[in-house]
Amino acid sequence: MSNISQQEKNIYNCFLKYFRNGLPYQPRKDFSNISPTLVVQLRKLNAFFSKFPHITPDDFFGAPRELHPDEDCPPIQFFITRPAIRAYSLAMKKREDESPEKQLDKIKESFHYIAMFCLKNRIQLDDYLNHKTRSMPTWMQHYREHNVNPYALIGLGNLDRFQMMNEEERIIWSGDFFERIDAYKTRFFSSEKTKSLVKEAVKKIKEFLKKELQTASV
Repeated sequence: MSNISQQEKNIYNCFLKYFRNGLPYQPRKDFSNISPTLVVQLRKLNAFFSKFPHITPDDFFGAPRELHPDEDCPPIQFFITRPAIRAYSLAMKKREDESPEKQLDKIKESFHYIAMFCLKNRIQLDDYLNHKTRSMPTWMQHYREHNVNPYALIGLGNLDRFQMMNEEERIIWSGDFFERIDAYKTRFFSSEKTKSLVKEAVKKIKEFLKKELQTASV
């Protein structure tokens, strides 16, 4: 009997959902006779998701077909290779290149993430862009890990000042964000719905943090 964890079973069933290419599927319940090779693959994937908790199995396994919808989902061994990580990165960038109005849910999730980060670190929203983690602007790490959406960041203030950083460090920390920022800004300022959402979110988070941090200091 194969000794695999519940998390590894969940990973396999998430993969199976995408491997069926949109067809109905039944989650696997009996893992007693899976091959030793599959056990190793699931353990590698479990270690990968544990190391990079911002990467969800759904996003990771769904990335290849998001890029190539007419092709079948690759076999599970593909997902323990570097091309799988590249496919995931390209799929995330493809999402960011969509109209901001198609990303409203992600923008909302980003603001929730930022609000919880500020609360945990006892800082106001106006201090978020200035926060650093081991000399790196923390927002860049959050962006690189796909925890925050570029349109949420644009709504928080002037990001141009970060372009004066050392170019090599800036690219390492934020990827190609600043190569794409003009396009992000154009889309942002052309979308009344996005601007309205961001303005309201910023207002609510500032009020929330002011109240919560004042209460905590009493």
